Amino acid sequence: MDLTSWLIVGFLGGAFLFGIWFMLVREDDQSSRTMTIHRQDLTRRGAPDFRQAHNEFEKKLAQVERHLDSKRRDERAILLAEEQARKDLADKAARKLIEEEELKLAQIAEEEARKKAEYEAARKAELEEARRLAEEREVERLAEEKRLAEEREAERQEQLAKEEEERKTQIESLKESEALEAQIASEQAEQELEERLDREGAKTSEVQVSLMWNNYNDLDLHVLCPSGERIHGGNKASECGGELDVDANVRPETKKPVENIVWPDFKAPPGNYKVYVHHYKKHKKRRSKDPTEFRVVVNSGGEVKHYEGELSNGDPILLVCEFELEPPEERGTDEERESALIAEETERIAEEERLAIELEEQRQLELAEAEEQRIAEIVANEADELESIKATEQILKELKERLDREGAKSSDVQISLIWNNYNDLDLHVVCPSGERIHGGNRESACGGELDVDANVRPETKKPVENVVWPESKAPGGTYKAYVHHYKKHKKRRSKDPTKFQIICNAGGEILEYEGEISNGDPIMLICEFTLDDPKSRAAKLSEAREKIAAIESGEWSADDEESDSSDILDELLDD
Repeated sequence: MDLTSWLIVGFLGGAFLFGIWFMLVREDDQSSRTMTIHRQDLTRRGAPDFRQAHNEFEKKLAQVERHLDSKRRDERAILLAEEQARKDLADKAARKLIEEEELKLAQIAEEEARKKAEYEAARKAELEEARRLAEEREVERLAEEKRLAEEREAERQEQLAKEEEERKTQIESLKESEALEAQIASEQAEQELEERLDREGAKTSEVQVSLMWNNYNDLDLHVLCPSGERIHGGNKASECGGELDVDANVRPETKKPVENIVWPDFKAPPGNYKVYVHHYKKHKKRRSKDPTEFRVVVNSGGEVKHYEGELSNGDPILLVCEFELEPPEERGTDEERESALIAEETERIAEEERLAIELEEQRQLELAEAEEQRIAEIVANEADELESIKATEQILKELKERLDREGAKSSDVQISLIWNNYNDLDLHVVCPSGERIHGGNRESACGGELDVDANVRPETKKPVENVVWPESKAPGGTYKAYVHHYKKHKKRRSKDPTKFQIICNAGGEILEYEGEISNGDPIMLICEFTLDDPKSRAAKLSEAREKIAAIESGEWSADDEESDSSDILDELLDD
């Protein structure tokens, strides 16, 4: 409210209050006169009466209150009217300002829309230009890539043609080399067979079957004749004239054995012959491992053929080959048959003379032959033992080089696997507790650890895997070693089957095993051995060291040294 409004309100209020005061004074004056008259009347009458005055006062008071209420309502109406006027003025001003703002905003929006339209048009033009340039560059890039691809394809085709020519050349060379190697191997095998037959004093003929192998195991040669009769170690001579004149390694006598079945020249009957090989017994000789590889040489009427194979003890008898033999009159020339008859007669006479001489000298030579045989066996055993020691030293040296290269551990109980190509072979060891140590479980609860896992990627051609226990901590019980061909890597000359060797240090005893395995073959049990408990092993080691010290000091007898030589040798190798 402005000053004028306040002045008007003050003036009106003052006038109102003055009017009220005037009315009250006037009423009071009238009341006083009336009361005076009443008092006079009462005086005259003799008794006062206030009820009329009280009623009059109440009426006056009610009039004053009604007047004040009316005044307050009028003032409130005036104030409300003024407030409403101010609100109307403010609303009008606000609407005007809003209209002005809306107009400005509309102008701004219109300007922004115009600028946005101009920007969008310019941006669209730029994008169109950029797209056109990108399309041109893409066309140029594709053309360049096509040109480079054509050049690379031409180079690749040229390289492939060169590689194909080289491959064909290598294949031809390989074929020639393989044919030459096969011919050389056959010639060497025939020469080796001749030497072994000469060593055994065996016979030869135009129909002859011979078996060779290279360890102390006992393999048996069986030939099934056309009549159905079988020639072997239990039936050395057949009714058709065939004879097993050499039966080797019934006892482990030689590492280069031969067995020979022969018929007199031009006496072998015609028909179908079948040749079998049986692994009769595995002798417990060092390095006489299975499977045993063998070669069969068949002379069937002048045609010589070679057959190779391998057998393990317990395998069923193996059919190696069969051949058809023509009648004697169709085999060879007349001169050869006549020479054979003369040679047969000469041989018969010589045999009779030889038998007579042998019968005459047999009694005198028996003791000498027995002595010579004993000496020969001792010498052979010593030579075999020396050869075994050299081979063991060589393999242990190779193993030590590979373990040192990988930083592997060594102990008194240790199992190692070595092979010679890039394929991934895995060593598995089953502990006495039944827990299996391998690439997926490298540490066992009994302390065993696979500390080298080779050729997960094709990294070396001379890999090694190694399972080891802390020194003198391996528990007692039976240990089993397996080999698994996990993966055949695509590396040149990484062929299957993969040959391998396992070397076990079984508490100081060095054990060697050989074998071969191809990718896809089932996991192969190679060996198992039993250890005493650590305390017993420690006692035996102490005893062996005392024996070595006694031998070095000369306090050990020759008989004791001979009986314990193998144990001492193993201890020396371990040290």
